[in-house]
Order: sequence, then structure tokens, then C-alpha cells
Amino acid sequence: MTVSHAQPDTFVFFHVGDDVVMPSMLVDSIRWSNPDSVIVFCTDKKTPNIAGVSRRVEIDGDRSKLMTYRLEAFAKCGVAGAAIYLDTDMLVLRQIHPRSILGNQKIAMCQRNFSCDAGFNGNFRNLDFREYHGKPLGEVYPYVACCTITQTPAIWADLEAILRTLNPKFHLWYGDQEALRIYAEQQQPIVPLPERIYGCLPEANEHVSTAAILHFKGPARKPFMNAYHERMAANSKLVSAPANQTETL
Repeated sequence: MTVSHAQPDTFVFFHVGDDVVMPSMLVDSIRWSNPDSVIVFCTDKKTPNIAGVSRRVEIDGDRSKLMTYRLEAFAKCGVAGAAIYLDTDMLVLRQIHPRSILGNQKIAMCQRNFSCDAGFNGNFRNLDFREYHGKPLGEVYPYVACCTITQTPAIWADLEAILRTLNPKFHLWYGDQEALRIYAEQQQPIVPLPERIYGCLPEANEHVSTAAILHFKGPARKPFMNAYHERMAANSKLVSAPANQTETL
């Protein structure tokens, strides 16, 4: 099915906290690769502004429970139609058209390609996930929450509702991936977004040249994000965006 790109493509991200270096690099990369896009920044009232965003949407939430807060923010972001929702430790390298990717489906999830056979660590951040300890990561969490496309924010309300039924530990960590897996088990079909394209790790040299998005997850990869951003900056001209509008919910 052919989908018109008459409406601008929409990118959404969530960030709270004073350090806005990574989300600022994400926004730069979107402006360079998708200059006509709308960028929606979900946050709270205390977080500093980020240059280049189209809309700032302020949602009250509990910073100590970031998993729940993030899903709630996406559910309340007020985006009309299909949009791509990203983690902040990512750089967008190519044009992405969420409506074309989705077609008539409700959701596209980033399908794990890396470390699928690695054993899951059941004691992470002093949280007890012993029910998954040692199981293959690709079995426990086949979908990575770094990049998701939904037809409407109502899908995020469904994911939030799933998360709120789970053990409180998932409100602190892994809750988004847990909700995605449960949703995928209940709802078909899911449009797969290969991680090697939509969340490619910077060291995956065999895939970087064809990746649409790079994912610098984990502290060890953060310096590489700075280097890639500098390289993009040297080859791009930052496209000015309209002054951002602030909405408080």
C-alpha cells in the first residue's frame, strides 16, 4: 500500500532531568536527516528546554518510576496519527516515514537482533528478576523498547495499562519491554523493525552502513555518540525549526 507523505513525519521522545546533552544530539540528528519533521518532547516542568523541538509537552509524573512515567507521557502526548517514539541515546541517520512503515497496522516494534542468546542477568540494579535469570535475552525480551511506531497514542495507553498490572519492580526497570512482549503476545500482527536497522549498535560494523538509527545504549557506548554526532555536524547544516510550543497536561 502506498501512503502519502503530505503530512510531516512525527518523532517523539521522553526525557526528564537537567542533563539534556543526549536528547539534544538526538534532536540534531532528526533535524539533519528529516528536516521537515515534527519533533515532540515529552517532559516535566523542571527539565530545561531543548533547541529544535517543535512541541514541548509537560506531563506530571513520578521520576522514580521512569518506566511507568514514560509510557504515561507517550499516551498523553496528544500526537495525531502515526509517529515514531525513540530513546534519547540514539542518532537518526536516514529519512523515516512512520505511516508508510505501519501501513494499516497498529504498531511496529524493534525486533531484537543483537545478543539474543546472551543469558539474562536476574540481579540488575539490585532488582530481583530471578524468574528470567540465565534465559536467552531474545526469549525474555524479543522486542527492544528503544524504537516503536504506533498508529495513535492510544496504543501507549494500552501498554501503560499492562505495565500497571505488573510487579512494581517493572515500574523501575524493564517495564516497557515487559509490556511490549505481553502486548505482542495478545495482539497480532506486529510490524517488525529489525534492530540492526532501527537500533543498530555502533560496533556492528557489518550493519552500520545500512542502519537508519544508531543506538548508543549503556555507558560504554556514550562517548561514541559524541563522536558520531560531531561527524554528522561536520557534514550537515542544522535546519531551523519553528519556535517550540509548550503544553502542560
